[in-house]
Amino acid sequence: MTEYPPDAELDQLRRLYATIDTVLERGVEGLDRAEPAISQWSALQHLAHLALANELSLQNVKSLLSGKGRLIQADGEPPPAARAVLAAGRLPKGTPAPRMVWPPEQVQWDFLLEWLEGNRTDIAALEPATEAIANAPGRIPHQQLGPLSAGGCLRFCALHTRHHLEIVDAVLG
Repeated sequence: MTEYPPDAELDQLRRLYATIDTVLERGVEGLDRAEPAISQWSALQHLAHLALANELSLQNVKSLLSGKGRLIQADGEPPPAARAVLAAGRLPKGTPAPRMVWPPEQVQWDFLLEWLEGNRTDIAALEPATEAIANAPGRIPHQQLGPLSAGGCLRFCALHTRHHLEIVDAVLG
């Protein structure tokens, strides 16, 4: 059984994506400026980054559920520092994003909406599978947190989304 209840993580993700919808109501012009004192990325870039990273995290959950994927390993645990981050539910400020999930310099609004909708679809598809998520065997390595279970991947997805929404809030002031 995972130490991160999947139903709680999915519920949190649903609430966070409702917050994203509220942010998007500002329109692209209100989101496309960076505040370098806070972040080099604009609010729009933060949203694009979290959509791309969440796509990968949610795909990892699906891979672990199906037992199919090149990255699956039989076991393993995150190192102590990563376990502390997951337990606290907060990423340290200034944690660099892996290059593969950097947002584009110019985020295309339609692409962003498509990416976020894909995240929502994946979240909804996982809702009936909370027991399977909690008991899924295997781990998939995260670039910074080490081997994560399906529940750990969901935990990261939720805390990562919250982290970037806090930055978005600060950037938008």
